[in-house]
Amino acid sequence: MYVQSIGFWSPGYADPAAWCRGAVFSEADVPPVELLRGSLRRRATSQTRAAVEVLGQVIEKARWDGSQVSTIWGTAHGEHATSIAMFEWMSRGEGKLSPTQFHNSVHNTAGGYASIAQKNTATSTTLTGAGELVVSGFVEAAGLLQQGREEVALVFFDEPLRPPFAVPGMEAALALGFGLSSRAEGALARLGSFRREAEKGIQPAANFSGLHVAAAIPLLEKIASRRKGDVPLQLETEGSPVWCTVVEILGD
Repeated sequence: MYVQSIGFWSPGYADPAAWCRGAVFSEADVPPVELLRGSLRRRATSQTRAAVEVLGQVIEKARWDGSQVSTIWGTAHGEHATSIAMFEWMSRGEGKLSPTQFHNSVHNTAGGYASIAQKNTATSTTLTGAGELVVSGFVEAAGLLQQGREEVALVFFDEPLRPPFAVPGMEAALALGFGLSSRAEGALARLGSFRREAEKGIQPAANFSGLHVAAAIPLLEKIASRRKGDVPLQLETEGSPVWCTVVEILGD
């Protein structure tokens, strides 16, 4: 499986290069999300905007046709903020729900907005999970490539849990993505097989404590900095093996 492109967005970091440099750009506090226009942009949640922004980066850098790309979306918590707000509305007054808020509450909200914006009828899958969410996304992508899909965009995203589920240290939203292909031509890197190793995993970067999708950051950093080697794909665990992969850098 070959990595053709990468994408990144978090408040203050507009793209993978900004994250790797540690350079903060204030204009990146709101995702530009050029793929969404008009009512789609107005109605989209902040989390959906971040996810679709990263999809746009991945597609643009890989020079793919966005209407043909299969997409996989990985999120542990989904649009939980909208769901919490809906429960609060249901418990007050007449309990009427906004149709817009309702369709913004489903787990595949980002995939729906992206497919509408790009008129994309290709396969779209939304995954959820905890510690093994990141590796599950890559396994799903490998399966699609084995079935004959040539281009798969894999996007991970989550934002801090809102009260009453808030977690200390979980302070910033995060979205990052990988353009994956079965073709080596033009690829940045090749990913080896996924395996379990008796390693501790990784410590989440600052402000991402508890965000399982943050486990994909070391892989993105390895590819961006063009450094080969083993990469764990799970956050640090107590005495349990974690999933890892080998990154082989191409084009040097």
